[in-house]
Amino acid sequence: MEQKKGRLVSVILPAYNVANYLDDCLESVISQTYINTEIIIVDDGSTDDTAGKADDWLSKDDRIRVVHQKNGGLSAARNTGLRYAQGEFILFVDPDDRIDESLIFKCMTLLNDDSASLVHFGYRLIDENGLLREKNFPDTLANTDELLPAILSDKIPSHSWQLLCRKELYSDITFPEGHKAEDLATTYKLIAKAKKCVVLPDCLYEYRVRSSSILGELELNHTKALKYYEDELLAFHEMIDWAVVQKREDYAVAARNNMMRHLFYHYKHLLALDDAQGADWICMQIKEELKSLFLRRMDPLNKVRSFMLKLNFLGLFYRLNNLLEKNVKKILHKI
Repeated sequence: MEQKKGRLVSVILPAYNVANYLDDCLESVISQTYINTEIIIVDDGSTDDTAGKADDWLSKDDRIRVVHQKNGGLSAARNTGLRYAQGEFILFVDPDDRIDESLIFKCMTLLNDDSASLVHFGYRLIDENGLLREKNFPDTLANTDELLPAILSDKIPSHSWQLLCRKELYSDITFPEGHKAEDLATTYKLIAKAKKCVVLPDCLYEYRVRSSSILGELELNHTKALKYYEDELLAFHEMIDWAVVQKREDYAVAARNNMMRHLFYHYKHLLALDDAQGADWICMQIKEELKSLFLRRMDPLNKVRSFMLKLNFLGLFYRLNNLLEKNVKKILHKI
């Protein structure tokens, strides 16, 4: 493919302890049909063989650059990648995932006329062994103006790797170092700042579901889970404050309802894990948030949950629901 001079795409891989998956990911990146790319691997102080595997790739493809740094977390690694990036466009790829060989080509075809500054695309799931799972998540929005409201309301999840955009969008947007829920804190800002967004329904990103990922660890480490929930709540508050500054009450309402759905989900999840301390903390956060929310602006399910919580019935309902779900799974597994 003949490419315009200077239309360089920086592909940034923030890598921490992904030695078992890095080769698979990089094979998918270097195999892109769009070749005008630079590939920046940021080794974030890995304790496995990630650093060595990354360095081995330097001799395989001259588009690859490797940066080694002390462990600072995902946000710090992404911000480092942005500082080193020389491309006009940015694509983040988590190094335990894969991308379709046509991802960059299809996105750049939509960005080449300079009218748009961001492309949002669909994704599919792969298992720990790299095998495709049945569930796909195409971006099916009919109107690109619906993208920001869909992100704010969680109709479409906030994934930093689910978009390719102009680097200039990151000029005053960075990932929150020292905090989790990085994508939630940044994706909506990029979409809001873009002069025009384009939606590409194709599932071009392959997200690997594995137990040792950041989200997978939350299932096992309750302390990390609570820290994640704290950071997530902070990101939601920033989102709501942003919407208020923009004088978009509809955005603020969407973000508040999104926040409450997450809090109620975490409450149910922690009860399922028999984490009484964590469940009590989440319950307290919910009650605090309800003090400043107008019931008429809550979506129907959040209204029902809030009403049940005030009657001290929600916890019992969730425990019963969790018990039934476990029993159903046991029965289905036997069948």
